[in-house]
Amino acid sequence: MAVQISLKLSEKMLSSAKKYAERRGFDTLQDLIRELLRERLFENEAVGGIYTSLASEKTLAKLWNTKEEDKAWAHLQKAT
Repeated sequence: MAVQISLKLSEKMLSSAKKYAERRGFDTLQDLIRELLRERLFENEAVGGIYTSLASEKTLAKLWNTKEEDKAWAHLQKAT
């Protein structure tokens, strides 16, 4: 069961979050927030699975042959 949550952000925070999400390869702000929650909630646990794998592949595909590619690979290596 999925639950929808509504957030109210200042213009400055929204703008910063959108820029951050774009630089990191997230398709939407919702994807960024979901990933940040996962990191916080499960920071001491190994979280993975098919959805995480697919999201990682999608992000890496966007970053392929960019200066962010090395950062993305480093992040994935750290997560495993």
